[in-house]
Amino acid sequence: MKTRFRALCCALFAALLFIAPSLSVLAMEEPEIAGVRTALLYNVENDRVLYSLNSSEKVYPASSVKLMTAYLAYEALSGRLEETVTVTSDMLRGVAGYRAGIEAGETLPIEALFYTMLMRGANDSAYILAHLVSGSVDAFVEKMNETAAGLGMTDTRYANPGGMHEAVMVTTAADTMKIARAFAANEKLLEISDTVKYNFRRAGESAGVAIYNKNALISKVNTTAYYYEQARGMNYGSTEESGITVTSCAQAGGLTYLCVVIGGREDPATGADTACDAARKLLRYGVEGFAYKTLVDPDTPVCELPVTLSAKTDFVMLLPKETITVFLPSDVNEAEEITYSHRLTEASLAAPVVRGTPAGYLNVYYKGDQIGTVELITGDDVERNEFLNVLEQIKRISRGRFFKAALISAAVLTLVYVLAVAAVRRKRARRGTRYRF
Repeated sequence: MKTRFRALCCALFAALLFIAPSLSVLAMEEPEIAGVRTALLYNVENDRVLYSLNSSEKVYPASSVKLMTAYLAYEALSGRLEETVTVTSDMLRGVAGYRAGIEAGETLPIEALFYTMLMRGANDSAYILAHLVSGSVDAFVEKMNETAAGLGMTDTRYANPGGMHEAVMVTTAADTMKIARAFAANEKLLEISDTVKYNFRRAGESAGVAIYNKNALISKVNTTAYYYEQARGMNYGSTEESGITVTSCAQAGGLTYLCVVIGGREDPATGADTACDAARKLLRYGVEGFAYKTLVDPDTPVCELPVTLSAKTDFVMLLPKETITVFLPSDVNEAEEITYSHRLTEASLAAPVVRGTPAGYLNVYYKGDQIGTVELITGDDVERNEFLNVLEQIKRISRGRFFKAALISAAVLTLVYVLAVAAVRRKRARRGTRYRF
């Protein structure tokens, strides 16, 4: 019966750990990205880069600058979103590129500045926010660069809050990913940038103007070619010098993927947006190409460990103390790419054995690299047989140095006694002979 149980446990463990490759998810190949200068795909929860194209190359940031502007402005103004601000001509000085049409003298909610900047890329909104936070554009830009340094963006230099081209203003995809991560961690900013339609109403107006998000990954207003259901907001824009820039986010299965694409172009023949195309491919690759996989289950026996002093069994099964779940490619071949090894810290256990007693470790490897380890514990209680325990105590005592010394001493004393008795008898015998004569 014991032999049959062992065989069943071993078969179950083998079946679960070395499951047939045919059961794995169909392969999701790394996408072919073309028509962009640099691109990066990153998984937040596992701090892992999943795709990189020239991610350390210095490029012009274009509208991705607004991620930093929004991040700093929200940090300073989050408690004042419902307040209104009257725009001054000083706030609009130096504004170029796309505008929301805000004019000096008009009053509007601070919240509207965030929506128009993140949904439409409005540079006038970015400049007004900069003034509200720091009093001037120059002071705000200084704050932008200080924050960038604090985030480890060592190859980034900001020159204005909107992203319009200036030769000194550069970044990399790797640096942009750092501010993208900080931005995405703010649910309100992510929500604003993910809004498809917003009613932009100036203070005192009974009716507003509907504005639509120009990020084609989340909006179907202009085209459905790049729409991706799992995508969530962030930023889209372009300059002639930078090309089209997209930063986006996708969330699925408890995982968050961030994507940065810089240097895209509009294909003159087809009108295709290479930046949006690349971003959609990358986000889809993250969502469909990777997942958490449970490789070790606490209910699955790993091996058996000998047990003494029990009349009912001579072994106990060892189980993983906890689950090992690892972020891996969806198409991982578990039979060939995942391997296991265990190390026992005990050669055997003496009953009584309490369920959950530590007895070793199980290590998990992916393509030869260790990706997890878990303690092995006993899976059952094992009772001690008292008769066997007594025999074991006797055996243990008999093997002890004191017992051996006692036996030797007894043997010596017995020998001395025998020799002494023999000597006395010989002496008496000699005396008896003398009296006889």
